Amino acid sequence: MAGYTEEQHEQSQAATPATVGAVSTSGSQPQSEQPAVSTDTEHETPTVSPEQQQRVDATAGTDRQIKTIQDWMDAEGNRPETEEERKKRERREKSKRIIAAVSDGISALSNLYFTSQYAPDMYNHEKGSMTNAVDARLERLKAEREKNADKYLQFSLKLGDLENERAKTLRELEAQQERQKLAREKAQREAEAHGWAAVLQPDKQREQAGKANRAEQDAITAKAEAEAAPELQQAKIATEKARKGSLDASAANSRASAAAHGRSNQNEFSAWDEHGNEHKFRTKEAAEAYAKQHGTWKEEDETETTTTETRRTPESKPQKRTSTKTTKGGHAGKPSPTGRQSPTA
Repeated sequence: MAGYTEEQHEQSQAATPATVGAVSTSGSQPQSEQPAVSTDTEHETPTVSPEQQQRVDATAGTDRQIKTIQDWMDAEGNRPETEEERKKRERREKSKRIIAAVSDGISALSNLYFTSQYAPDMYNHEKGSMTNAVDARLERLKAEREKNADKYLQFSLKLGDLENERAKTLRELEAQQERQKLAREKAQREAEAHGWAAVLQPDKQREQAGKANRAEQDAITAKAEAEAAPELQQAKIATEKARKGSLDASAANSRASAAAHGRSNQNEFSAWDEHGNEHKFRTKEAAEAYAKQHGTWKEEDETETTTTETRRTPESKPQKRTSTKTTKGGHAGKPSPTGRQSPTA
């Protein structure tokens, strides 16, 4: 009876993986575990960020499958045998085979004894052999162990696939969250830029108005310069002529002075009387007074041109204005004996 009880216990242990395997294969979770998962999720929801909650929701189904498979693999009857457990099992199997062989030997000797006493032969080795029963039972347990080992390997591979799938889901979710974050930051930057543009709009309007005013002033200045261009050109020509005359007069005076110094004559200013006779004087005033007294003074108008520049604003172009001043002047001239004007007049 003791051997039978141990056998029944091993059979019940061997039957446990099939039940757990069926539950894990269907991908469902025992009802006793569902409230615990739901309760944990409800307690964790208020404390996690939206990004973390998305990760929890995205991997919830995979996590349940991983937990179911992991629980089955961690069960005592489903774990692979260790070296020590294998040795203990082999010793038990050896003991059972020895006991069965001894029992079969005793049964055979007992049958031999009773048949020698003319009792009928009631021994049937095929049906009553304990060795055959023990071998059959051990083979069945071996098949169960191999089946559980194959199932354990399949679940291990499935667990690896689920973990890889979970990691892939998290990577894709993180990439999506990163894209959403970048999109939010871009939208925020654009909103800030739009706000700054609205704030700076009055300054831009004032700047555009200033540019328009400057352009208008430049146009007015250009128009005024275009209108005054002929007058400016004439004034410039007159100024150049006056400058040339001044230079010529200065050169003539220089030549006259050089000639006077060359002759060692200090009376360098000339004047003529009404008969055409030349008279020398030390000063210009004396020569002019003599010419006026004898009627040989020749009156001429002397013109002085002045050009000035003015600006309406510091940024506008300068406007040139020319003024002409005429004064009475003249010089001592030599009268012509024939009544014509003298070349020196």
